[in-house]
Amino acid sequence: MVKSTTKSLIAAGLLSASVMAEAGLSANIGAMSEYYFRGVDYSDGPTMMGGIDYEADNGLYAGIWAVGETNLADEDIEYDIYGGYAGEAGDFAYSIGYTGYFYTEAETDYHELNLNVGYSFVNLEVTLGTEDQPSGTPEADYSFVALTGEYEGAYLTYGSFGKDYEGDYVELGYGLTYEGLDMNVAYINPDDDLGGSNTVAFSISKTFDF
Repeated sequence: MVKSTTKSLIAAGLLSASVMAEAGLSANIGAMSEYYFRGVDYSDGPTMMGGIDYEADNGLYAGIWAVGETNLADEDIEYDIYGGYAGEAGDFAYSIGYTGYFYTEAETDYHELNLNVGYSFVNLEVTLGTEDQPSGTPEADYSFVALTGEYEGAYLTYGSFGKDYEGDYVELGYGLTYEGLDMNVAYINPDDDLGGSNTVAFSISKTFDF
């Protein structure tokens, strides 16, 4: 089973290299019709999600994000811990950070170095990750590269796994904010290595600034 970075395009916005509009503490809560991430389905149906984020004035950020009822184990809850640095200069944006993935029932943990570079409407993500499997089995190393183009809320992503993991996918989606609610719809087309099941997924979430 392939795991990846903290927030999918569906769950947490379009370009992960984008810098938050204002520094400070915020929280988010929402729901998804399916927990799809980088072309992989991690849920057996609708599920809830939520998180807390903090960004300092100097660009440092940290947070925790959780999603319920993953299909990695029965009654499993995923919680992700992440932190790093993000900055921007005009149309150029960048970020570097760490993400760790942990589970209340599944025994496998995942650890990633996440790099993002964005210019205007284009974003490049490069991730290097390690899968820490249960005692007695070897670790797996993987990479992930994704290129995303965005225009007025619509986006198109092509993502590909490498090293010990294999698989590619294409995601076409649209996101908007209405009456304070962030809404997203996406069409996900994974290849056979990622499950090969085309899906349309929906999400809705609300962010609270403190």
